[in-house]
Amino acid sequence: MYKTISAKVEHGIDALVRVTNTLRRKEFKIKGLVMTEVEIDGYSDLRITIEEYSNLGIEQAMMQLRKIINVYEIEEVKCELAAPKVKIGRASCRER
Repeated sequence: MYKTISAKVEHGIDALVRVTNTLRRKEFKIKGLVMTEVEIDGYSDLRITIEEYSNLGIEQAMMQLRKIINVYEIEEVKCELAAPKVKIGRASCRER
């Protein structure tokens, strides 16, 4: 099962590297990462999707992230709206 964590981090590659290295070192399998800039200067929203195992739960991942100095707010994303997938076939491409 995949779970998603949302964290407010300092904007920049340093925070991203610290988060991913921490989770990889603790043997979490990262499925996806999305980092977006927020309205507050200097901060970004980082969404991490991990594969949850019985011995490595989402709570354990969140505890590890709380130890990192560049991470400020951490929460589990309970319900996420999926982006609609659009499939464009050859016929529709030719019509444009």
